[in-house]
Amino acid sequence: MKKFFFFLEVLKEKFLILIYKIKVFFKLLKLMIILIYWIFPITLFFSGVIVFVFKCKHLLVILLSLEMIVLGLFILLFFSLNYFSYECFFSIIFLTFRVCEGALGLGILVSIIRTHGNDYFQTFRILQC
Repeated sequence: MKKFFFFLEVLKEKFLILIYKIKVFFKLLKLMIILIYWIFPITLFFSGVIVFVFKCKHLLVILLSLEMIVLGLFILLFFSLNYFSYECFFSIIFLTFRVCEGALGLGILVSIIRTHGNDYFQTFRILQC
């Protein structure tokens, strides 16, 4: 009879350890979800800002960094609206303006390439100091 109770005590301890490991796993999973939802868009935004701040030779690099900044803002906006259970219609309006901004930037880039032959900043007379 003592062996049976000893077996039950060992089984109970193993079960409690397993429950503790499952709780730790879910806490780590929750932390990973927070990192994916919040840290990734913030990193995307700041890396776009860093690329934008450095002087680049090409206008296309500047436009791509602006798109990366706006993409980071959109992901952050979308996750925050979902987190607070708000409607996501504002994100659709934000995407509409983002598409218009991208089309305008590409139109200006094509126009500059047709008139100047390249997209170097050194060839623009307005930006030379």
